[in-house]
Amino acid sequence: MVSLGVFASIFDEKNRILLVRQGYGSRRWTTPGGRVEPGESPLEALKREAIEEIACDVSISYLIGVYARPYRDDVLLSFAVTLVRGNPRACPPEISEVRYFSREELPSELALNSRVRVEDGFEKCRGVVRVFENSTALAAALP
Repeated sequence: MVSLGVFASIFDEKNRILLVRQGYGSRRWTTPGGRVEPGESPLEALKREAIEEIACDVSISYLIGVYARPYRDDVLLSFAVTLVRGNPRACPPEISEVRYFSREELPSELALNSRVRVEDGFEKCRGVVRVFENSTALAAALP
């Protein structure tokens, strides 16, 4: 069964992207988001994930891209999102830290697939489709 994930690219007035550090597993940085649950639309899922992870209501602006990893039966959707209400904060235990990063200061603990989505966000991409057959293909997609 293919899993579907949704992620938010949220930028501040200084063009820095909001990243969250996972409070479990590898504790890597990523954009806010997660899995779409059965019976839930991707847009509903993204709004739910924003509340659960950063305690904020969001508005979805446009689709940045679709990212498929067939080797993991995984499809991710990345959206440009704006904050409607709330100040981003970590919501334990799922999220341990929340921080804005400029493109030049992105953390090293950012998975390759997250880095590709983040770079596409900085580039203001719309509707890009990327299919990664393996992690080597992910690395090749980076600028």
